[in-house]
Amino acid sequence: MFINKFPSYDVVVWHRIDSSPPGLHERIIALVGRQPDEGFEMQGFCDMHWGFQTGEEATTFAESLLEVAATDDVVVLTIVPSHDVKFGRRVYKDTRSSIQSPI
Repeated sequence: MFINKFPSYDVVVWHRIDSSPPGLHERIIALVGRQPDEGFEMQGFCDMHWGFQTGEEATTFAESLLEVAATDDVVVLTIVPSHDVKFGRRVYKDTRSSIQSPI
């Protein structure tokens, strides 16, 4: 039997693959000092996830990315708890609606 244990808190970053200036992905990894636990590329964006056991660890990590998140090439910076209702979802940046094409 396979049991997949999800982290208690997930820090999520979405950034444009073709960032200006180039090298944003590498800059994020250098800034945080570790590769994402999970990540993939889709429709011109890289979706990166880092898992943490405490909300405090996730918050410290996410807030270390605020300077990078201020760029136009980062469209999401958020913390998603897997089951901590009191902590709630913390959104530092989410501009996905501005990148969606009209229907």
